[in-house]
Amino acid sequence: MSRTGKLLQLYAFESDQNAWKNELIYLLDIPTVWREFILQFYNGVKLPFAIKPLSKKLQSIFPQIVSVNNQFYLNENRPWLIATQPVPVEMILLLAKGWMNQIATRQGVAAPDNLETSTIGWRSEKVDSIVHRDSRLKYELLPALVAHQFCLSPKQLLLEKWDEPVELMFSQVYATQKAECMSQPISTRSGTFSYVVRFRLQYRAGEPERLLLMVSAGVRRFITKSQETKFLKGGINNTLLVSMDNPLIKGQGMGLRSYASLSFRREGGTEPYTRWSEGLDELFCDVLWGNSLSAEDILTNPVKYHSDGSPKIWIVHNNRVFNNSLYIEAGISIQEKMRFYEMVRENLSDWRSLTPLPLVPKPKRDGTLRRVREQISPVYCGHDKDFVLEVWGPDSLYQCVVEALKTKKYKGKLLAEQVDGEVFRLNASSGNRIVIVRCDRRDYVDGLDRGTLKDLADEHRTNKIVRSVEHVKGSQFITCSLIEILPKDDWKKLGEGTDPKQAVRKGFQLTGRITQFVYPEKGAKKSKRKKDKPESSYIHKVFNCILDLLGDAGVIDYKAHMDVNEQRPIIAYDLVSGDKGTYAFLTKFEDGVLTVKSRGLEEWLILSEAVLQTDQFDPLPKAPDAQKKEIARWFGEQLRMERMNGKEPIVLVEAELRYKGLEGIQNNKIVCDKNPDLPGLKQDDQGITVIRINSNEDVPAYGFHPMSFSIGVYSDNESGLYYGVGTKPKTQMNIAKAMTKYDNPGTTFQQPRVVEYMPLGPMDRQDRERLAWMVHRLREVCITFESTSAQPYPLKMTSTIKKYLKFKEYEVTEAEAEFLEL
Repeated sequence: MSRTGKLLQLYAFESDQNAWKNELIYLLDIPTVWREFILQFYNGVKLPFAIKPLSKKLQSIFPQIVSVNNQFYLNENRPWLIATQPVPVEMILLLAKGWMNQIATRQGVAAPDNLETSTIGWRSEKVDSIVHRDSRLKYELLPALVAHQFCLSPKQLLLEKWDEPVELMFSQVYATQKAECMSQPISTRSGTFSYVVRFRLQYRAGEPERLLLMVSAGVRRFITKSQETKFLKGGINNTLLVSMDNPLIKGQGMGLRSYASLSFRREGGTEPYTRWSEGLDELFCDVLWGNSLSAEDILTNPVKYHSDGSPKIWIVHNNRVFNNSLYIEAGISIQEKMRFYEMVRENLSDWRSLTPLPLVPKPKRDGTLRRVREQISPVYCGHDKDFVLEVWGPDSLYQCVVEALKTKKYKGKLLAEQVDGEVFRLNASSGNRIVIVRCDRRDYVDGLDRGTLKDLADEHRTNKIVRSVEHVKGSQFITCSLIEILPKDDWKKLGEGTDPKQAVRKGFQLTGRITQFVYPEKGAKKSKRKKDKPESSYIHKVFNCILDLLGDAGVIDYKAHMDVNEQRPIIAYDLVSGDKGTYAFLTKFEDGVLTVKSRGLEEWLILSEAVLQTDQFDPLPKAPDAQKKEIARWFGEQLRMERMNGKEPIVLVEAELRYKGLEGIQNNKIVCDKNPDLPGLKQDDQGITVIRINSNEDVPAYGFHPMSFSIGVYSDNESGLYYGVGTKPKTQMNIAKAMTKYDNPGTTFQQPRVVEYMPLGPMDRQDRERLAWMVHRLREVCITFESTSAQPYPLKMTSTIKKYLKFKEYEVTEAEAEFLEL
């Protein structure tokens, strides 16, 4: 994984606005009578029904329509429809009229009068003109136009091992705030998937005049077998992609299609088990000659909708909804990502690709550190408390825990050394003891009794644990509980909502324990695919659970901590969502110890103490404006307190907070060499350094030139932005760069996440580079992953707190189209 000579290529393009501003598009305004008809139901805040189904109906039929205004009843200046070519008005009005009549019937009012179609028609206008009139429209319109152009001709995917390219035809998929192109589904022995190319337009931090078109590529996996709908996970929206025949191009041979994204969910215990999320039953009745479109029929008979007939429907796979696992895995290879980027570059001659970025040299280290590296411990613990590791499960699990600590290594060294039987000593300078205790799990982790107790089942189980399990006494040690629990698939036999995980976590929390769950060795269904990798063995899973528990209890990676080498306290500000609302948190990393503070309990607590006292935290106000004000107020108050206490902190702020109260870090407001306009921070105060961290999807996808895997911090040396790429996950270490999704559909492909660092304030280039590397090294401090986490350690560990603020099941949700980065 040599970094010598490697350049980071961000998959984004700069716009030459002169190239596309004269392009003609076609606009259609909403008829006044229809606007007034819808406006009668508006109460000043919202409508009693959704407008989006109408736009989805039109876009699923007409690929020429690239933009639909779903607020046409409010904005008279913005057109209703924008298209690349005019569609016969009579057809548009007929389809929309049917939807208006359905609304009239549901609301119990008279349908709108018939229209005089001769007065309604498309008008042409230049892109530059309409974007100038409504600047916000460009973020939707321009990516949609690019996607439409991309879909007009077949694309050639040339892979290293293939003599001939794979020809792909793409269709446009309409999604929120981004434009998508999806290839025709590719069927393999492992399953069916499509390549997906996404386009998004935005500007970078500190450069409000520099528009970038960002390109990313991934896969979308499909469910192709009949489903037992009563066993689907309930209460979660899942996607169906629907395309109707377009009578304008039918039979012309090009086969251009567009897909609308409809959603369904499973609800209730009687047939039909599934329903449309937005009341779409009759939406396509006129197109289907009076027949309704049933989610239940699609799920139980998906093959019926895969043919070239109309409608053409694909069920998107979602791990949270479908209990049966796919044999086709997520993600695409670095080679495929690069090829799709090159396709776009060839297709968009008027957009300039970004200049590849060079590696920022690592700051020089102290010479003594280099000499003692071989002698350092693998982990570090900043407190002297011992750990009680309770094993709630059978004797086989207890023996597995003992064996894992005796034999498994963390980065080449034993995590702990056995002292006597169940007593181990942490391989750290602090020498904390780990005492393993075998516990009888009894019926604490049985399925919840929803049938009798209904919504009280969670509380009932939590209370039973609080009454039955001995409470932890004293504060001389930290109690960590590893609990064996059945896999999710086993709970479906008992009905919806019977998984006890969160109720058990809450009960153990109230008795003074932090928790981690592990499935039985033989309890989960085994995949038919052969996985002989050592990291998939059960003892490795148990060892990872032990790392999770110790990580939540304050143990960190020692080498990464030494590499950070920061004398000033590092404070991170973030928001965490729980069942009772949203919470504001500060985490502080100082002298190798992470402490936590929140509203309602405003003293610094070590992480393991904080997770046991989440009930004392106060959620933020729920009203959006009041919440933003409180986010800003509390942040400013805490900064002032740190300065009054003589601290000179480095403050990490997640870029997402620019929408949630910290407006001073918005893209168009920050300037690289000035302190941001944030509460509690004076412009001339050099005792606080703010670094904006962005790990969200508005950071461009990336590759390396020449094509390879690489790591490090990269920068263009001008914008003040740095991009960090970490090490690959262990599961990806044996995947060669020549491997592709097309040839290896049963392989998961994951790239390390690229994260944007932006040190702010007056400082020289050397200091900026040092801070960028400092933040990058913070991504390696957490021991849960033997590689780089997506966020620096103080921000990463707020996810631990989240687990204890949610009574409902806590899950990490994957992206709907799987563009996997870690």
